[in-house]
Amino acid sequence: MNLKQLEYFVTLAETEHYRKAAESLYITEPSLNRAVRDLEKEMGVPLFEKRGRNIFLTQYGKMFYPYVTKSLEELRRGLQIMKAYTRPDRGLINLGFVYTMGYTAVPNMITQFHNTEGNEAIEFDFIQGTTRELIKKLKEETVDLVFCSAVADEPDILFYPVIEERLVLVVPKGHPLANRASVSLKEIEPYPFIAFHKSSGMHSMVEDLLQRADSHPDVVCHIEEDNAMAGFVAAGYGIAVMPDFYLLRHYEVERVPIADKADRRYLFMAVHKRHNMLPVVERFRNFVLAGGPHTAV
Repeated sequence: MNLKQLEYFVTLAETEHYRKAAESLYITEPSLNRAVRDLEKEMGVPLFEKRGRNIFLTQYGKMFYPYVTKSLEELRRGLQIMKAYTRPDRGLINLGFVYTMGYTAVPNMITQFHNTEGNEAIEFDFIQGTTRELIKKLKEETVDLVFCSAVADEPDILFYPVIEERLVLVVPKGHPLANRASVSLKEIEPYPFIAFHKSSGMHSMVEDLLQRADSHPDVVCHIEEDNAMAGFVAAGYGIAVMPDFYLLRHYEVERVPIADKADRRYLFMAVHKRHNMLPVVERFRNFVLAGGPHTAV
């Protein structure tokens, strides 16, 4: 059994026609027929059966097919990875980021990267999600790098600070706190409060701020994503403490500075400690780290 026999088997299984399969493989029909017969002889079972002019997989062929296709796909992926190690200036980077970084932060970063000499041919695939979702994908190796909040219980993940965001109190237009120069977190207790869901990277940070201020507002709901939170605040459902991200200025809300001393809120670049990093991914990582943390606008 050899690689060509397996490729011939898959092509014939998918076309169900000797002539079409042979043309697709750029070989003659007798050569294809001989290769398939040799494969069947080696395995000791028939893989195909004829019905009129067409050919179909037998029950053994149907059992064998998914194993062969998976093996060939893994082999192709391995070859692509090996080729990628020789070209740090070419290749594909799978990049994940939290939703709020999709408005200006990531687009500006990618544009600057592509405008740097030697990076023009590097391609990106993007995926968005919550911090927990993206960290899961990073550990599963479906993404190469992630921009997200830091998570305390992930010992295999390195978090590099890349963007600083200030936290603000967000209230609806016309709210009693809307026109204040600043507000202490103790003062928000009388008002319905919208909190971040535990799956959000912001949950523990806001909880810590409220505890330090001895503030215990009435939580009316938990929300996972910043835009949804801003929408509920704009609708008058409650107030919230959240990052002052770009699109907040386009909602019917007011952003009020917080008087309490607050920790700096960073967005991080997350990298898995134990996964092999392709040169093209390493090139982008180094580009991001060279810029240092900067303030979101």
